[in-house]
Amino acid sequence: MVTRPPQVPFPWGGVLRDHARDLNRLMRWGDPLLVMGLFWLLVCRHLPDSLDGERGFAHTVVVGLCTALILPHGKLYQSYRQITLVALMRRLSTSWLLLLGALLALAFLTKHSTFYSRLDVTAWAVLSWGLLFVLHVGGRKLLRWHRAHGGNARTILYWGLPEAAIDFHNRLQANPYLGLRMAAWFSPQPPSPDQPLPPGMPSCGGHLPDLRRYLNSHNVDQIVFSYLSRSDLSMQDLIRFFGDTCIPVVYAPTWVAPGMNFKAQHVGGQPCIDLWQPLDSILDRQLKRAFDISVAGTAVLLLSPVLLLIALAIRLTSPGPALFLQDRYGLDGSRFRIYKFRTMRVLEAGDQKGLRQATRDDPRITPVGAVLRRWSLDELPQFFNVLQGHMSLVGPRPHAVDHNEQYRQLIPGYMQRHLFKPGITGLAQVNGLRGETANLEAMARRVAADLDYQRDWSLAKDVKILLKTILQIRSPNAY
Repeated sequence: MVTRPPQVPFPWGGVLRDHARDLNRLMRWGDPLLVMGLFWLLVCRHLPDSLDGERGFAHTVVVGLCTALILPHGKLYQSYRQITLVALMRRLSTSWLLLLGALLALAFLTKHSTFYSRLDVTAWAVLSWGLLFVLHVGGRKLLRWHRAHGGNARTILYWGLPEAAIDFHNRLQANPYLGLRMAAWFSPQPPSPDQPLPPGMPSCGGHLPDLRRYLNSHNVDQIVFSYLSRSDLSMQDLIRFFGDTCIPVVYAPTWVAPGMNFKAQHVGGQPCIDLWQPLDSILDRQLKRAFDISVAGTAVLLLSPVLLLIALAIRLTSPGPALFLQDRYGLDGSRFRIYKFRTMRVLEAGDQKGLRQATRDDPRITPVGAVLRRWSLDELPQFFNVLQGHMSLVGPRPHAVDHNEQYRQLIPGYMQRHLFKPGITGLAQVNGLRGETANLEAMARRVAADLDYQRDWSLAKDVKILLKTILQIRSPNAY
């Protein structure tokens, strides 16, 4: 059995590395105590004389208990290596708003809301959120700086093919704030002479026997392996080998496709891994649907004169209907008919073979259509698709049926886009991936953005994408 050699103590890095869970526990207790202290100082000290101190103290304890119960559910205390600063800020703000809502509801139901000054409560809410923001986000920034300068570093031993090892090393180098460093790597096959290693990457240490000898004399914090199959080396062999060490082991599959969840669950005692998942929360689905109906309904009412003027302009400037209807794939791959203002001289069916995307200076586009497409006004009738329930305000853009059939054969996970309702706009569009996809790589990037949106969906993200869409409504890529 391979054991860890004695570690050389390092004053701060060692504390952060060896006691990360203890520090997390301190934060779980420290946050409620901070919130309680501020509530007592800013709110309870200003209670009317008719209220005794015991009642103020009891209310402070209730605030602390609610804080201790609600904040952890916001995933604020997960490993700081694994989440972005933006995600941390969103979790903190969402959890704090949920806490304030719970406290306000509790105060209203118990008829204690009239005891407190609104000004004092507002000052407490803002100051508490600000201090939590400084502690969590500011502390995260400080820790990132510390890691980027070599502090709190964790070493990794990697096992896999040379291409996978080089890719993994480059990812670590591109994210120095993670504080992760490849100390050594081993492979079932040595790198070829014409395959140079990137700067700073150690040379290949050899095969499994060499790896075992290395572990007997060196200390590493984690083993990461990605190699799966070979005629003389099975997955069971690797698991048996790495399981015979006293070092944490992580499997990094090289077959990962964009947007995969990798959430573990047990089905009848059988461990399973969710790769792609729909929006399975009934509450989330209803929340998204209610948001869609309210915004789309309001938009139709406010924009009805604009819709009529656009329809009239289309009918007066070119022969044909004002609306263009085409079959698209929607939720769960079922077909629906999408509405758009007609911008071309032709009306092509969505499943027509060899269907061409619109290109720059496309002769099929009418003069009015060019203006509509440039400002995305041709998409406005899709608010009716949203009200019908076939589409959402935000989601993966629906492609023509023929294009779907083409790309589903070329891009892994392409059809997983249809686990969500298609949207009028989406993450790909606000990230500059709208318009013509001239090559397979461009479509793959769009699909990756769609699947990333589905994996990390939140109502706040929908609002953010809608606001970005409005600010970027005119696009040079739309033609």
